[in-house]
Amino acid sequence: MKRGKSKTVGYALAFFFGGLGAHLFYYGKYLRGILYLAFSWTGIPILLGWIDMFFIHKWHQQYLESQENSSKFLQEKPLQSITPRVEKTRPEKVESEKSVLSYRENEMMFYRKEEIILPEYAYLKTPSYIKEEIQQIKKSFKHKDLNRPVIEISFHSHETYFMEDSIKYANQMGVKTEFVPLQVYWTTFRDLDEKQKKWYFYWRHQTLKGNYLDTDLSYVILFAYELINYTFNQNAAFNVSMLVRLQQAYKERIPNLDRYLSEWIRDMLIELNEIELARKWGLGAEPYYQTNFYQIFKDHEKDISQIPIKEWQKVIRGYSETNFFEMNKQKVYITFKEALKLFQKINIEEGLDLEKAWFKQEKKTATYYLFKSAVIGRNVGSRVIEYTEYVPTEYFYNEITALFRVSENVTRLCNGIKRQIQANEELLPPNFKKRLLEEMKNKKVYKTDEDVGIKSRFSHIVTAKIEEKGSQIPPKPNETLETKIANNDSNKSWRTELNGKQVEALKQRHQAFLSEFSSDEQDEDKQMFDVEKTKLNIPERPTITLSDDDVDVEGFLSSLTEEEIKFISTFSSKRRRIDVVNDEIRDKGIPAAVFINEINTKAEEYLDDVFIEQIDDDYVINEELICVLEEIERSKAI
Repeated sequence: MKRGKSKTVGYALAFFFGGLGAHLFYYGKYLRGILYLAFSWTGIPILLGWIDMFFIHKWHQQYLESQENSSKFLQEKPLQSITPRVEKTRPEKVESEKSVLSYRENEMMFYRKEEIILPEYAYLKTPSYIKEEIQQIKKSFKHKDLNRPVIEISFHSHETYFMEDSIKYANQMGVKTEFVPLQVYWTTFRDLDEKQKKWYFYWRHQTLKGNYLDTDLSYVILFAYELINYTFNQNAAFNVSMLVRLQQAYKERIPNLDRYLSEWIRDMLIELNEIELARKWGLGAEPYYQTNFYQIFKDHEKDISQIPIKEWQKVIRGYSETNFFEMNKQKVYITFKEALKLFQKINIEEGLDLEKAWFKQEKKTATYYLFKSAVIGRNVGSRVIEYTEYVPTEYFYNEITALFRVSENVTRLCNGIKRQIQANEELLPPNFKKRLLEEMKNKKVYKTDEDVGIKSRFSHIVTAKIEEKGSQIPPKPNETLETKIANNDSNKSWRTELNGKQVEALKQRHQAFLSEFSSDEQDEDKQMFDVEKTKLNIPERPTITLSDDDVDVEGFLSSLTEEEIKFISTFSSKRRRIDVVNDEIRDKGIPAAVFINEINTKAEEYLDDVFIEQIDDDYVINEELICVLEEIERSKAI
């Protein structure tokens, strides 16, 4: 009876005769042993032999596993009949038929392939080049299992080791055992200890029988690697179907698994040139990891308000978050959801098709690098795919942006804030803002100010009816009144009474200012106000101001110097890079921070807010004060 190798002998040979490579010859590592022997005169192999003592345990385990597999093979090998046969048959053919029959019987005992293959994928065939590649690996693997000395030079990688191990364990049946946790990236068999291997084989066996036990992500990924490498089974229909079953069984229990399996299923179908099937698994959806909003839209076509806010955020353009938005995000989102419902309802009533208005077809070409983030030991490369994709139109982006801006404005009104941000309401149905405000009030989503009306971002100042006794005029900041009412309560506002002569004088002064400009709308839009000579010439336009009562747009414009006006007019896109602005202002010998701070100081005085904000790497015009920039641009164009 042949005796096995001893680990103690291995350690002794490495310690005493390691310089001659004795321990390497003992464990069948002949090439390395010859190198140790050839360079033994240098003394270096002696040191290497001692280092090899750390690997004796691993080599001994590999030896025991190979012995175990050899014994199993001998036990399973059928006895040859010694009864003479009358029929003459080529011995090679008989042996081949027996091995095929034995393999099929073993497969039928292990799992039933036909029960796993899904009808949708039953016709898939494995390409011949994949079969040839797997056969080459099998041949080299069988060659290594021969119990005879062989000197071989080969190069192995993490992936090729996995391929060999997967073929080695392809028919390994599992025995019931306890679950052992496993969390490893790019899992291979060599990452598993003995207990983890036992659990994997048991879990895989149960999975093949349709019993999907709870397990860790790494175990499922390992089985997926076996399927996409065709090392567990060489049938394409089986491998794709098994991946689909794993995806369906574990996508809820292991959320992170779905994005891997769906992508690998798609890649397997692309590799098989099954383009139409691949579309169902994401082909054309995100070739460059862009948002496939069309698919999201189709999934929520009956109620677009159910589309998650995070998806809408990706398609809203040219919007900088305002201070009001930061403090009232949830309220704005609630209003936006209601706006989407109302918008879809109106479009249905008018017989309009949102899909046709929002999306268009485009022919695209994408290069798919197959099986990214996977352990692949065979040649896969990449594929160039042509496909048709539904992409959002410019109208879609503009309309959604307008809806969101109107939603914020309605939220402001519902909270008693008159100041509005700019919104292109012409893209929306007539009176949409008014209807949305009524919806929010009727549903009582949150308390609203009943006295708040709907005002434009800009409001024309209309001449008020002046009573003879005068009207209240608040003092400017830091301004002291020459006359004050003695012993007046500090909480009362100051009032200045104007008599008839003063009113008449103000009227004359106002008419003198307006006479410089000719406008057909002057008679409708007259209002008494005190203004110094402005540095901006804005002819043929009524006076413009923000809706808030406590801001003074005209005063702000009048306070700006020519350099400041020229600088602000460069913000045509409402934002500029900080480094570009700094270089531009530095050339004038003024620190950029000081220059911009001067503008913001004036804005805080007249507009009660900063005018230029710093967001990431850009200077950005305050979203709520875009009207000021537009006024400067209009005056510059005239």
